[in-house]
Amino acid sequence: MLVYDIVLNGEIKETIKPRKNRLKEIYAFMQEQTKVMKAKYGENVLIKGRMVY
Repeated sequence: MLVYDIVLNGEIKETIKPRKNRLKEIYAFMQEQTKVMKAKYGENVLIKGRMVY
């Protein structure tokens, strides 16, 4: 399962878990969430993906 950590100034603020497992749907979801997170936290936000078993 893929999860995405929202990192701000080296600190993890929140973790996003996509509902769907299809790559196209995850990509569209993360494009939307990137815009939301930049509006919420500013331009200094970093999104890192990781695998959870």
